[in-house]
Amino acid sequence: SHMAKVPPVISWSIRLAIFLAICYCAVRIRLNAVINYGRVIHEFDPWFHFRATQYLVDNGWQKFRDWYDLESWYPIGRPVGTTIYPAMQVTAAWLYYGLNWIGYKISLNDVCVFIPAGFSCISCLFTFLMGHEIYGPNAGLAAAGVMAILPAHLMRSVAGGYDNESVAVPAICATFYFWVRALRDKDSWPWGIACALSYFYMAAAWGGYTFVINMIGVHAGLLVLFFRYSSNLHHAYSLVYFIGTLLAIQVPIVGWQPLESMEQMGPLAVFLGMQGLEIVTQCKKRMSKTQFQEFRWKLVALFVLGCAIFVGWLISTDKVGPISVRVRSLFIKHTKTGNPLVDSVAEHQATPNEVYWRYFHVICFIGPAGAFLCLFNRTDAKWFLLAFSVISGYFSSKMIRLVLLLSPAASLCAGIAIGAGLNWAFDTIVDSPSDEEEEEEEQAEEPAEAEETPKAKAPVSAREAAAAHHKKKSKKTKMNVSMSAFSPLEAINSIGNKFKEVLVIITKQRSVPFKLLAIGLIFACYFTGLNYFTHCHEMAGHFSEPQIMMRGRAKDGSVVMIDDFREAYWWLRDNTPTDARVMAWWDYGYQINGIANRTSIADGNTWNHEHIALLGKCLVSTEKKAHKIIKHLADYVLVWTTRYAGMYGDDLAKMPHMGNIAGSVYKDTPQTGYWMDQNNRPTPLLQESLLYKLHTYRLTPGAAQLEYFQEAYTTRNHMVRIYKVLKVAKRYPAGAYSPKLQKVLAKKQDFRQHG
Repeated sequence: SHMAKVPPVISWSIRLAIFLAICYCAVRIRLNAVINYGRVIHEFDPWFHFRATQYLVDNGWQKFRDWYDLESWYPIGRPVGTTIYPAMQVTAAWLYYGLNWIGYKISLNDVCVFIPAGFSCISCLFTFLMGHEIYGPNAGLAAAGVMAILPAHLMRSVAGGYDNESVAVPAICATFYFWVRALRDKDSWPWGIACALSYFYMAAAWGGYTFVINMIGVHAGLLVLFFRYSSNLHHAYSLVYFIGTLLAIQVPIVGWQPLESMEQMGPLAVFLGMQGLEIVTQCKKRMSKTQFQEFRWKLVALFVLGCAIFVGWLISTDKVGPISVRVRSLFIKHTKTGNPLVDSVAEHQATPNEVYWRYFHVICFIGPAGAFLCLFNRTDAKWFLLAFSVISGYFSSKMIRLVLLLSPAASLCAGIAIGAGLNWAFDTIVDSPSDEEEEEEEQAEEPAEAEETPKAKAPVSAREAAAAHHKKKSKKTKMNVSMSAFSPLEAINSIGNKFKEVLVIITKQRSVPFKLLAIGLIFACYFTGLNYFTHCHEMAGHFSEPQIMMRGRAKDGSVVMIDDFREAYWWLRDNTPTDARVMAWWDYGYQINGIANRTSIADGNTWNHEHIALLGKCLVSTEKKAHKIIKHLADYVLVWTTRYAGMYGDDLAKMPHMGNIAGSVYKDTPQTGYWMDQNNRPTPLLQESLLYKLHTYRLTPGAAQLEYFQEAYTTRNHMVRIYKVLKVAKRYPAGAYSPKLQKVLAKKQDFRQHG
């Protein structure tokens, strides 16, 4: 490459400048929300994370770990300390303490707002390092540039989107980089320790840690199947799995899951298999061929027997739980999991094809070219990228939110294609010496060297050449024997070699047509890059809408701020008792806690299906039946009525899910029949429901009057309505349901997943 002729200090200074520019772009594109709306926490889940971070800062780690929150999931509460991935909260607390300690005064809110944007630079850094490890520094830079503004990465990392994925993606990139770095050569296995530490952070940050350890396990297993096993692989994987698992089980929410959950048995099996392979490898060095053959069969029999006993013990003691609903849904053909609560979440649905164009744009076409290039001169790192691309691509097709997992692999593949293409283009244009010309120059220098040491140089060179030739021939023979036992890999080698011959011929061409082709490729990259850059900024604008507030246009065309949601929460905060209980559909629980600072009935954690079913039963029942339950649970009821402002994704639109969830537990509640026809006429079930009455009261002609609820507040644009519950029953101490509800609760049948 022409860059090889530039002094290393200059070339790496240029790359550093380019990388800093990439980091600037990564941060700047994520600040649209801050520029347009200010330093605001977005959506729903980020408000829970902010509230949890505030609790950690105010009370310290010990109280945070033991925190049982009675202001959410009323009246049963939630053990937050053992049901949360705490890495992001701990990271934010450290940044908050550290920045204020050095004299940079900043609020905790601002730290939480900027973490997603700042951590995107870490994702870019480890994407660059991984690309460098797999295909060279230029490919790494291109990959980092793609990753910096890729919409699939942007969707979970804009400023204000203070959610687990904003720190989990950098952790994924770091873990995978350290893993491929540990496999570089026979002395690089200690990097497995860094990989294990990064995996520990990942396990404390997001439930996707199971994907990370399984991805590493799959790659290690594939290397064994492809006859690439080595002691370095054994040492690296053993360090990652043993240290990583030992640390991961210290995270309260993870606990013993790495050794008990079915979806994590694969990495454990690979770890045990690695130990057996290493024993065989070491014994082979110390035994004769006959002794080794006898020992190998005894070891295989012992290993199979041990595995059978271990599996039998696990089954008999119920130590290993079943595969979770969300994981099971990734391996079935239909788009429904069978759990109405899980299916009610839009991001859990299968990914439509058009989503890939919106989230990856031209990378959909460039990425496969980079993956194809990885088939040549295959290394352990290239095998990892290929496996990562295929597996993350499969999972991304099964669930919309998992397109996030594909973003690092897509960026790396695209970076390799772009880097390789531009390398060839610039080398062709500047007419860099071909390999034959370089060999001629080397041969011209050899006679002079031979004259200086004619007797010493020739014999040594001959012996070295003979030894090298014998070693190469022997290695080739062994590989041919190995490949004969694995025809798919042999086929890949055969096809790859033919393509490689063609590519070598093309890359050596320096004629005028090829120079013109190279110039055309550079221009194509430039204009395609501009188009990609524009698309990414358009998507960034969409992702940067905080949803808790939005912009609209007045009749005169001027831009106005629509802030009904916060307006409603602020009214609750300022006009209700501090211990007021607010019932709303579970979507809004986090905001009720975080903004209004009031007790909620349920939230986005959705850990208790039966409790949410009781909430749904209240909202879909008639006013009188609903009041008999609500008076024991809440003082106010909050409903979203955004269709009065032209947005139809409000609580009436969610009624089918509410009824389905309620009926899955309470069989006396119909699961279907809550909808409106094309003329906005409600079905009888919908019309009689409490939610419909709260929605239409006073704003829709002919709306029914309320008997057990009183309108307390309606926001300026009629997007949120709050009702006071009349004749509230005497409170029962928090921690359990009121005895008065036992008659209702006796009718429930705990939800059981089928299939």
